Amino acid sequence: MDPRPATRVLVLFESTRSGVAALGEAAALLGADVDLSVVTLAPQSVQPRCCARGPSVEVVNCVVRDEAEDGLVRAREIVGEQATFRSLVGGQDPPLAKWAAASSFDLILLPARRFSTAGHPLARRLRRATGAEVRLVGAPRRC
Repeated sequence: MDPRPATRVLVLFESTRSGVAALGEAAALLGADVDLSVVTLAPQSVQPRCCARGPSVEVVNCVVRDEAEDGLVRAREIVGEQATFRSLVGGQDPPLAKWAAASSFDLILLPARRFSTAGHPLARRLRRATGAEVRLVGAPRRC
């Protein structure tokens, strides 16, 4: 007997070749009974206790948030309006694993990363926190 088809699918989108591949795999699953969510991450830095040279933490955090929003625009261009799009901002929103567990996804697609032992730094955390199948997509090229 085949397992039931995934109905709630989450894609972590990153503006990389693997990120686009993960989004493409999710788009191929789209249908009447598939609910697709695309998320980007905007980690935020905390203010250092001493004076530091260079751009302020607020400026860097703003740029990171803008990049995450730009990623969602790119994801929307690839998938269209058939998905929900969300940027998780560090310090404001829950961590991805907690948010995904609360959302009860059936399948989570992560872009594969070249130098991560588990394929993506969040893969193990998501497997532990959720009952979802966590799949790595777009294995990067090896030298």
